Amino acid sequence: MLPDKRYENLVKIYEPKSKVPAAITVWDIAGLVAGASEGKGLGNAFLSNIMRCDGIYHVVRAFTDEDVIHEEGNVDPCRDMDIIQGELIAKDMQMLEKTIAGLEEVIRRKNPKSAVDELAIARQVEEMLKAGKAVRDTEWSNKDVEWLNTQFFLTAKPVVYLVNIGAKEYIT
Repeated sequence: MLPDKRYENLVKIYEPKSKVPAAITVWDIAGLVAGASEGKGLGNAFLSNIMRCDGIYHVVRAFTDEDVIHEEGNVDPCRDMDIIQGELIAKDMQMLEKTIAGLEEVIRRKNPKSAVDELAIARQVEEMLKAGKAVRDTEWSNKDVEWLNTQFFLTAKPVVYLVNIGAKEYIT
């Protein structure tokens, strides 16, 4: 539960039948490495763990410490953010390929308008991902969003980037 005096005041004023305060649950999952979408590191287990979350906090390392190794050999937060984004895109592409194949099969058998419309959205997502863009980085119609919400694309989720710095990197 997130304490909020404004919420408490509203509850006192309106006396609702049920009280549901804001809450946030954060899961700390070990880092994503290059090649995770193909099984490296925690790989697909990591990506499966975040599939049904509502948003993602990307914590990237920006401190140097010889006692703390870095998977890539050196500290470069921009590179690390690019790796993470690339892996999320790769996982979305894997899921999308299966979705497109399924939609094409349904269209081949029955040709329902809904599947044709969904395939058009899927193809638009495919083009975005091939261009290295996240699903969240375009405007979608309400109808498109309804379908996109059923797909659990990792790159559709909102992202907050957190930079982990050390005392040496902190400038006062």
